[in-house]
Amino acid sequence: MESKYIRRLVAPLVLSLFAIGWYKFSEATLANANQIALNTANFAVYVQQTQFDGYLTATRYICYVIVYVGLALFWYNLVKVVEMKERNG
Repeated sequence: MESKYIRRLVAPLVLSLFAIGWYKFSEATLANANQIALNTANFAVYVQQTQFDGYLTATRYICYVIVYVGLALFWYNLVKVVEMKERNG
């Protein structure tokens, strides 16, 4: 299989994994950073819980959309590659 076909198949999957990693990183890192800011009374960097929950909700929905589009592109490209291979033999 040629490298251009492999790139077409792998790129949407990498994009989907990046989106999932972005959400998980935001969820873990920002929650801990917010708790540290609250414990040290550093209110300049503290984010209110409603804003924090709103950010995580928006990030989760963006992640869903990116993963959905990435998987749709993967399957579309997979079908195109299989059709091309069947046509060319």
